[in-house]
Amino acid sequence: MKNLLFSLLVLCIFVLPSSSFSKGHEDHSDHSDHSDHGGDGMGFYIHSGIRIHLDKTLDAEEEKEQVDEASTHSHFEIGYNFNENFSVISDIKIEGGDHGHSHGESESETPKDKFFEEHKSIINKLYVNLKTDNFDIYAGKFSPVVGFDFHKFPGAYGYQEVEGYALLQKIGVGLKVENDLGDAGTHTFNVSTFFKDTTSLSHSRINNDGKTRKSDGGVSNTEDFSSYSISLGGKNFFSLDSNFIDGFSYQIGHAVQAKGEGGEEDEKRYSIGVAHSSYLTGDVKMTLIGEYMNISKLTGESGHDRTITTYGLGLEYGKFTLGGTLTYKDNDADDADENVDDNIRQISLGYFVDDKLKVDIGYKRKKVSNEVSKIAGITLKYVFDWPSGGHHDHHDH
Repeated sequence: MKNLLFSLLVLCIFVLPSSSFSKGHEDHSDHSDHSDHGGDGMGFYIHSGIRIHLDKTLDAEEEKEQVDEASTHSHFEIGYNFNENFSVISDIKIEGGDHGHSHGESESETPKDKFFEEHKSIINKLYVNLKTDNFDIYAGKFSPVVGFDFHKFPGAYGYQEVEGYALLQKIGVGLKVENDLGDAGTHTFNVSTFFKDTTSLSHSRINNDGKTRKSDGGVSNTEDFSSYSISLGGKNFFSLDSNFIDGFSYQIGHAVQAKGEGGEEDEKRYSIGVAHSSYLTGDVKMTLIGEYMNISKLTGESGHDRTITTYGLGLEYGKFTLGGTLTYKDNDADDADENVDDNIRQISLGYFVDDKLKVDIGYKRKKVSNEVSKIAGITLKYVFDWPSGGHHDHHDH
């Protein structure tokens, strides 16, 4: 496997040899990684995305789950550019569970409304980035790239299910090679090797659940470079003859997370995603996105495979947006309790109050482990940059 990784590295360095600067600039999402700001490209910068959910569970299998909840999913990226080639990048993340149940806390026997409870604050990323004319090298704590960035999925709740299977909080090194082929698009090859964070950065500063240790087990919790990810993505295509080619983008990826102490198997995954943006009329923009993720030996369990397919549709008209996703989870497991298929649907109507503040009214229906819940809510999103108006080059790690 080491020889295969080395061969792919060498091949892509020679096949994709040109400038690493993309020709486009993507719109603001809740967060992204940046390496440059301002006119001179030096000094500190901050990019922040704050998302607040005010949700009400309208219907659930058990009364104790029918609660009102206020929660946040927020990122504060702070970076320092020593020059145009070398940067230190961090991302502080504050978030609550999906209605308080995703972090392993015990549930109350009686209904309990929640106001920013059970939240965590973690250093989600902290790495150095060296940019050259032909490639980037990064090292530290980062998120290995396999599929699309989960914030690309439309709708107030669109990111949640995709984030649930993303590779997060890994320590390692990586290489990114970006090639601008003009009308044939910008293509990015990204390869990294990593292990699960077991440093002091692995625990929360709010509701501290303790430092992750190697003895805890789990995939990629090996403290060696036996896990890896490889991905290839493309965007910024242009054609005078085809609107489809003009708005097309793709992302394919593969990753292996080595088994940790007491583990049964390595987890292997691969994904393919495609997206397309176009104008239905001069005022209405439509975005379609789809991603298929196949995970073999989920979390290292020898008898559990899972495939997740997500479809998304987004519409923009002036300051208004309409977006939603459908997610299907197909479980193939030896354990009867796990051998149940899930599906999640969500949709929201949004309005940009200004270029920094957006309000969404949303609805989500979840069928998980044969239990159905229905949630409605208001989502507030606010983004800001410092220095204001600064330009940021997006990194996918």
